[in-house]
Amino acid sequence: MSQVLGSAAGNRATFYGWYLIGVAWLLYGLQVAGFYSWGFYLPEMTRDLSLSRASGGAVFGVATFCAGVAAPLVGMAITRWGLRAVMTAGFALSGLGYLATSRAQTFWQLAILYGVFTAGTHAFATIVPTQTLASTWFVRYRARVLAVLMASGGIAAPLIYWSNAKLLQVSTWRTGWVLIGLLNLVLAAIALAFVRDSPESIGQRPDGAAPDGAAAPQRPSAEGSAPAAASPSPALDGFTTAQALRTPQFFLMILSGLAYSVPWSVLNNHSRFHLKDIGFELEAAAAILSSMALVSTFGRLSGALGDFLSPPRVLGAALALEGLGCGLFLIASTPALAYTAVILIGVGFGTAYISQATTFAQFFGRRAFATTTGIRMSIGAVFSAFTPGLAGWLYDANGDYVIAFVGLMVLSLAGAAVAFVIRAPRPPTHPTLATMSIASR
Repeated sequence: MSQVLGSAAGNRATFYGWYLIGVAWLLYGLQVAGFYSWGFYLPEMTRDLSLSRASGGAVFGVATFCAGVAAPLVGMAITRWGLRAVMTAGFALSGLGYLATSRAQTFWQLAILYGVFTAGTHAFATIVPTQTLASTWFVRYRARVLAVLMASGGIAAPLIYWSNAKLLQVSTWRTGWVLIGLLNLVLAAIALAFVRDSPESIGQRPDGAAPDGAAAPQRPSAEGSAPAAASPSPALDGFTTAQALRTPQFFLMILSGLAYSVPWSVLNNHSRFHLKDIGFELEAAAAILSSMALVSTFGRLSGALGDFLSPPRVLGAALALEGLGCGLFLIASTPALAYTAVILIGVGFGTAYISQATTFAQFFGRRAFATTTGIRMSIGAVFSAFTPGLAGWLYDANGDYVIAFVGLMVLSLAGAAVAFVIRAPRPPTHPTLATMSIASR
């Protein structure tokens, strides 16, 4: 894995972060089963439970909202109890939630079991912890590590779609949720066994060495405990949460986040419905959606360009691609058009997914990354929670997705415009650095 991210020399060969990438890659890759399966099972669920498309979308909107509003709590929980404890609890509780979802009989049971409980607890195991892990353990390789970790979801998605299609041919969506619940309980055990909170917690430094490349200095520790590495410098840590929240860039980044996440959530909720409406059968739809998820892997890896190019500019280009793909997907009446549309959407989303996080880390630093990312996601959830249900309501009212998909295209293109013009905020003044500067005169 270290060969993919860059060569590691000297004491970096034993840096635990390299091994942790493999663990996090597995955890993040397999946890997406609950997300991708919702929209794929939805036609059968709405049929069996007598739901409208608006109702099915509303449940997913509730899930999006609860996952988002839980994000600040996730950040605070990581700060209080550490990554390992939070991820383990998140996987374990969401696993129970998926098992309960398999027994749902009504809209309200789905909304509470999947929308509130499962989504809310699943947030403690997914995006914020994974992005925090990458930003805490890596600085020099941050964008590449984020790209590799987030790519795992796109690689796993085709397997999930294929498995779901096969399962629906021999069983029901209820069996699918049982299997996903058991999977999450296994992931909880893996997180407990292998995740570590930070390099400093085991006497190491980000990237495996001190910022100047020398061996990390260590300070005396309590008897019987591992020596602790020196604390990172204030310059490395960046903004505090309060400082970040006072910048206009923070709120512009929220808009760019909506511009990639809202189309992705709406399409994953309604894309199989849309493909069915225009004549694609179960296995054909699974192949097209698998392609969208798989090419998002290329996009997520392309997010590593943020280590070499301007992350905001990479984000802008990605959002433009996603917007164009949304418009084309609306008129994708042939396989060629459908595959072209999902390739644009997948590459655009995947690249934006990584570039959003690397831009955020570049703008505000790592000290408040978990908390500010949680706040950003929570605010975004307030605006994006109703969109899957709204798209379903527009279909129920008009008999097509024209207004919904055109709206998604406009949102993505607006986010692209913001990303192309945004500039990094002025670095905060750190009292420690100011004192050092005065003392050196």
